[in-house]
Amino acid sequence: MGSALDRIDVKMQGVLWAGTAKEKPFSSMPLEADKDVDLVVVGAGFAGLTIARYAAKAGLSVVVLEAGIVGVGASGRTGGYAVPHFPGAKKPSDVEKLLGKKKADKLISLVAGGPTWMFDEIERYQIACDPLRKGWAQPAHSQKAMAKVKAVFDEWKALGQDVEWIEGADVKATLGASGYLGAWRNPTGGAVQPFALCLGLARAATQEGAVIHEKSPVTRVRHQDGKATVQCNGHVATAKKVVIATNGYTDPLTPNLEKSGIAVRLFHCATEPLSEEVLDTILPQRTCFTDLRKSGGFCRCDPDGRIISGGAVFSVPGAEGYGLGHARKRMYTLFPELERVNPKIETYWEGYCSITDSYLPSFQVVDRDIFSLIGFSTRGVALAQTMGKIVGEFAADQCTLDDIPLEVVEGTRSISMHGVKERVGRLIFPYYQAMDRFGLS
Repeated sequence: MGSALDRIDVKMQGVLWAGTAKEKPFSSMPLEADKDVDLVVVGAGFAGLTIARYAAKAGLSVVVLEAGIVGVGASGRTGGYAVPHFPGAKKPSDVEKLLGKKKADKLISLVAGGPTWMFDEIERYQIACDPLRKGWAQPAHSQKAMAKVKAVFDEWKALGQDVEWIEGADVKATLGASGYLGAWRNPTGGAVQPFALCLGLARAATQEGAVIHEKSPVTRVRHQDGKATVQCNGHVATAKKVVIATNGYTDPLTPNLEKSGIAVRLFHCATEPLSEEVLDTILPQRTCFTDLRKSGGFCRCDPDGRIISGGAVFSVPGAEGYGLGHARKRMYTLFPELERVNPKIETYWEGYCSITDSYLPSFQVVDRDIFSLIGFSTRGVALAQTMGKIVGEFAADQCTLDDIPLEVVEGTRSISMHGVKERVGRLIFPYYQAMDRFGLS
């Protein structure tokens, strides 16, 4: 797949969010001298910027090193869904089996309250990222999905969450989408303009005292002479702690670090703006949703009325045309009314997210005073920020490793058959489509 640096596109070509961001542009100088600080954060996405903000608020001297520009990676390219739920059909009880009750209870609380906390932070720092607090839903497209979705709903309901079950006949009235057998909805979910949110988080981090250096690719992180050291732009930054938060754009900054997550290549596309009359038919309540389809079944609109969709990339010649054709078919399946309108697909872009075997991020102690937070598995919009807050507090010695509600790994955990899984992931899209077509997802 090549290095993560080769995959970074600082021009954000085709990315809708780069052209519609209302937040002021952010710009900073590359690292041009050696540094000695309390904390170095590698990566200026949702996680890295939040880690930096909370560490700086606690009084630490903080430097953020970003290979591209703020938000250029997964954070600024995502669909912007703030979801109060784990990936796919993962239930709270599944998380407890993985983490034990103490950590699971804390992580479940963070996931459930993540969007609300995020929206409050957006308001606190007055970030112009078009926050849309209209709820999020998970509908079932097949009998198999129905059983999973209902089990997920039952557990969240039993935990006292303000969730609602939507019977099949009422799904279309609520979501505007056709073909679903049922759904559950959490009103605290929503959506944001993700690139604008990154710009605002960068501004907030600098307001709190952090220093951000863009176009500053890190080539190596190691412990040397009693301090964590970071090599970047021909200079060395030393720190009491280093946190690597590069997710789907991770290189082997420490040995085998890139193998701790699968970099999955995804695409998004957006239609031209649609009229309020059309939107009132296909998304009557403006609730965003993501289903369990393997080949993508999610939808939201932006403030200008564009419908945004996407899925996994099929890495063969002509893949963009293949993806656009699939996205259009999916939109017509969900919203038959759109076929009459036949909207133009205005923009198309790709990016990478990091998936772990457990579909939960892990916190790795890769060396003395060197840590990584990687693997948000499509749930990074809210979770990367809530976890970033905790890791920032950990960096400031306001909590301990035991307080981090994730699996804490000593050393680097490489995913077995990492290279094979990444290659398969880039060719498996037609198989996913078949699974969806025959009700196997």
